Amino acid sequence: MAGNPGPSVAVISGGSSGIGLALARLLAREGWHLHLIARRPDLLDQARAELLAGGAASLETHSLDVADAAACAAAIAAIGAAHGRIDWLVASAGLAEPGLFTETPLASHRRHMDVNYFGSLHLVHAGLPFLPRGSRITLVSSAAAFVGIAGYSAYGPGKFALRGLADSLRLELEGAGIAVSVACPPDTDTPQYAHENRTKPPATREITAGGGLLSADAVARSILDGARAGQFMLLPGWPIRLLGLFHSLYAPIFRWQQRRILRRHAGR
Repeated sequence: MAGNPGPSVAVISGGSSGIGLALARLLAREGWHLHLIARRPDLLDQARAELLAGGAASLETHSLDVADAAACAAAIAAIGAAHGRIDWLVASAGLAEPGLFTETPLASHRRHMDVNYFGSLHLVHAGLPFLPRGSRITLVSSAAAFVGIAGYSAYGPGKFALRGLADSLRLELEGAGIAVSVACPPDTDTPQYAHENRTKPPATREITAGGGLLSADAVARSILDGARAGQFMLLPGWPIRLLGLFHSLYAPIFRWQQRRILRRHAGR
């Protein structure tokens, strides 16, 4: 960013694959210094090799579970000490394992919230002291942050919570010159999406079938362009833009559609 010594510094959780890696590719082409956070060292190694082969000038990886607050704090402190600042903090790490509420263990609900909500909160809380005026925070939520979806009782609440967190942060941090945005992508063609489909109940599969599927590259480009334009809600694709604008009007219709599908599957 203008006025900062050296390349801009980005921290991206979930940076070893999917939307996080796609955004890292875009920033690498612009010469950003990248710090990728993810749980699996093998995937981080693959991402590192790909980005360096693609011309990334500066890249470091951090293997940790974002649900671990102490590990997040240690990693962010090391990054902050090395650079003196973080110009863009992107919380993209997430977990989605759909299932009907009656069939989902309590531990799964807790794990989803730990990763999807608290994992983002941990990074923002640790990173805030290193975010100067003119920096950005982007929380990656989901289209599931707008309406309840049968089969996503473990996943959806954390994404709703992220949207609420972002709404509060943008008000509180505006005076400090820190721009906050929340991305709500639809189904995106990522390894996580493939994993998600393995546990998706048949009714949920039908309910979500009409939402479309975007590439991770398209979502990352939308996030980059929207954040730079100063947008708070980053909504990739026109169906999601409409949902973001009119979800309160659409929700009763969507609930009616879901009830019909659920009744039909219950009768099979």
